[in-house]
Amino acid sequence: MPRLMVDERPTVSSPSPGLRLTRRGRLVRTGVILALLLTVVVVLVQLTRPDPAPATPITPVATVPPTCVPTAETSQNCWPAITEGNDDRLVQSPWFTGRVLAGDVEVVLNHVAERFDATVESVDPDSSWGWGYRSVRGEGDSSEDVSATAAGGSELSNHASGTSIDLNATEHPLGADDTFSDEQVAAIHAILAEVSPVVAWGGDFTGRRDEMHFEIVGDPAAVAEVAARLTAAG
Repeated sequence: MPRLMVDERPTVSSPSPGLRLTRRGRLVRTGVILALLLTVVVVLVQLTRPDPAPATPITPVATVPPTCVPTAETSQNCWPAITEGNDDRLVQSPWFTGRVLAGDVEVVLNHVAERFDATVESVDPDSSWGWGYRSVRGEGDSSEDVSATAAGGSELSNHASGTSIDLNATEHPLGADDTFSDEQVAAIHAILAEVSPVVAWGGDFTGRRDEMHFEIVGDPAAVAEVAARLTAAG
């Protein structure tokens, strides 16, 4: 019988097709690329961003020295009380009715009133007050009779020593809150920074508010230093 011829040539397998990404794979690759690009952009933005401006420091609320202990002859801030409005220690100010203690206190409080008029609101001298020999007013008490000191045991107001002033009192009554806008409050705090650390504002009081009120809280040496600084600045 004839032999069957067997093809002994090696079988050549067909080449495998190239690996092809599925649709999901393409999406994953695109997402990775976009994430890398986003990271680069964020890094570049952080490197080129200017440093933030430093926050404006907040002037702490001024208070009387801990050594101050008021007596029957001194006001709350330990300055000597003045019983008569025509006392030679008092001088008239153009900014308010009633007088103020002459000298360094006069310089400091006149500066507060002048800057208040320029940067907060116009000062009305007819509703702005200085010296007054009386006790500290209680909640809802408008009496200016100093006999309330003996009756109620309260201390003499800083008005009694000519070391405090009330500006535009009818617009900012005792005990009222938020009688100034945020911009006005910021301007008031800027004034306090100029006379720091010897003047406190009644709007910063933690108890009953007194937004018309500015008072000396420094001792004579501290007030003299601030007055000299203001005078030198012109």
